[in-house]
Amino acid sequence: MRIQALLLTAALGLSGCFGASEPVNQGVVDLQRTMKAMGKEWKAINGSDDPAVIATHLANLHQLSSDASRAMVRKGAQPDYEAAMWEFLVMVEGIQATIAAGDADNLPAQIKALDDLRKTHHNAFKP
Repeated sequence: MRIQALLLTAALGLSGCFGASEPVNQGVVDLQRTMKAMGKEWKAINGSDDPAVIATHLANLHQLSSDASRAMVRKGAQPDYEAAMWEFLVMVEGIQATIAAGDADNLPAQIKALDDLRKTHHNAFKP
């Protein structure tokens, strides 16, 4: 019985040393991971002509963009970054409204405009 108690104490002590890593703060956004996921959604949007498929990927892109807008960037650039992300989100919402209205004729031009905005902001916030 004493040996079992000793083994249990040793096992619990070691599990504290080699246990799980520190918990990640749920409010912190991994910007690199989020941006990679946004890139995958962007490729899916550009790879489809079906408004329903585009709408699905736009919804995912919107959520990821919203998450990315909460990320912290280099000192002094935060206000500009937040404004750029807000502008991007507004444009995504406009495209979503176009799809919801069934106006697929304007979709390529709006996606092109979103791509231009995306490129502009990527160039402005490169590390």
